[in-house]
Amino acid sequence: DPEPQQPILTLVASILSLCAFILGFTFGLASSHSDARRQAIFDEAVAISTAYRRAELLPDPERSNVRRLLRDYVDLRLNAGRSVDNRDASEQLRQLQTEIWTESVTASRHAVERSALPLIQSVADVIDVHAARVLAGVRSRIPFTVWAVMYSIMAIAVSAAGYQAGLAGGRRSLAAVFYALVFGAVIMMIAAADVPGSEQIRASHQA
Repeated sequence: DPEPQQPILTLVASILSLCAFILGFTFGLASSHSDARRQAIFDEAVAISTAYRRAELLPDPERSNVRRLLRDYVDLRLNAGRSVDNRDASEQLRQLQTEIWTESVTASRHAVERSALPLIQSVADVIDVHAARVLAGVRSRIPFTVWAVMYSIMAIAVSAAGYQAGLAGGRRSLAAVFYALVFGAVIMMIAAADVPGSEQIRASHQA
């Protein structure tokens, strides 16, 4: 007394549609995290460039010291952004931020007509944008609950499709392999976009 195929076919189509919706929703979250990291890189480049130009308002030797520290900061920031484990680089970045801030404040005390105030504002922007970039890169992740729901629905969808194929008396087909590979490829794209510094999708540091 086999089960009728039409109700099962309707259920499979509904489950696959729900799976597609969850995959699209999760991919949207990962894509927004990736876009936020790229925007943070651009904002940080603009802030550093502005601070470097405003250092021209300082007299020597403060001007040379601040610009040298900013160049060292850029080099270190690039190395930190391209490495997977950058805990040591993060600590060095914080130390450089402190040195740049101290040098800028010291220069403002000797500057005339408050010429160092724009530089102090730019240095504060560099520090704030760095914090926002760390937040976007480290804290912004797809929640575990979303991953669990997505994997559960995907497993149910694949199982339901296999069950419906069994009712139809279908043989093992090469199409089933591609069916699984499609799901695996989408999951890899979501994970690569969500995790910063991954080899699959790496944010450009051209800015």
